[in-house]
Amino acid sequence: MYIVLNGKKFEVLKKVTIAQLLKKIDIKSSKVAVEVNKVVIPKEKYKYFKFNNKDRVEIVTFIGGG
Repeated sequence: MYIVLNGKKFEVLKKVTIAQLLKKIDIKSSKVAVEVNKVVIPKEKYKYFKFNNKDRVEIVTFIGGG
């Protein structure tokens, strides 16, 4: 199956969770916000939230600065 990740088609296994996806693409969950189909998913649900085919996923990383 696939999801649309930040505007690009991305192949994933069925039943993959947000936590698994972030690990696969080497992003720490503490430094991002994840939106699925225009709904922000709370960090405590990353281990349990499973994607559906063709979900639209946006991952936004936080960058410090001054």
